[in-house]
Amino acid sequence: MATPKTAAPKTRDRILATSLKLFNENGYDAVTTARISDEVGISEGNLWYHFRTKRDLVRAHQLALFILIDKRLSIQSTPTTVLDSYAQFNRMVFEEVWTYQYLYRDQAEYGRTSPELEDRVHRIYDTTTTMLIRFFRHMIDVGHLDMPDDELAPLADNTWMVIRYWPSFLRETRRVVKLDKAALNAGIRHHFALFETHLSPKARAYFEKTAYA
Repeated sequence: MATPKTAAPKTRDRILATSLKLFNENGYDAVTTARISDEVGISEGNLWYHFRTKRDLVRAHQLALFILIDKRLSIQSTPTTVLDSYAQFNRMVFEEVWTYQYLYRDQAEYGRTSPELEDRVHRIYDTTTTMLIRFFRHMIDVGHLDMPDDELAPLADNTWMVIRYWPSFLRETRRVVKLDKAALNAGIRHHFALFETHLSPKARAYFEKTAYA
């Protein structure tokens, strides 16, 4: 029996994949539509048929990122499952950062998005902060974290800031544009440094084993 042929990726999907790779590796401003079309192997006019501007590519990448974020925001947690839930959250959120590096790193270059997308981003920030506080409270409930309740909101904000702005920090302070796994794991390490001295030995050992890329 003949093996079914796999359908070739559609031109639009190839443009999205190629532009994402080029933006991640080189920075948004350094990549032109001419370069993207050349890498895809199409004319620039063909690219414009699918995406009139680079900002249209940003919007498409953001919508794809939102799909990953929605999966991460659906993680459930209880005091008995919190270590596994937090490790899963950690892996997923840093996978978002890894896959869509330039969206986290180059906002100063690609600028503001549409109002509806900006509203969605703000809701994501709020929901993520709420999730983090719930994780920390569950850790406290079962003795994995020793921290007063009034410090949890600032800890959640600081944790989210390290995660969200890690690629920007590396670019601005270390001239690192493209993340590698070592840089990604350094971000994970820095975020745990915010509260690891307050973790139980069991929780610290669990995260050391499961939380890194």
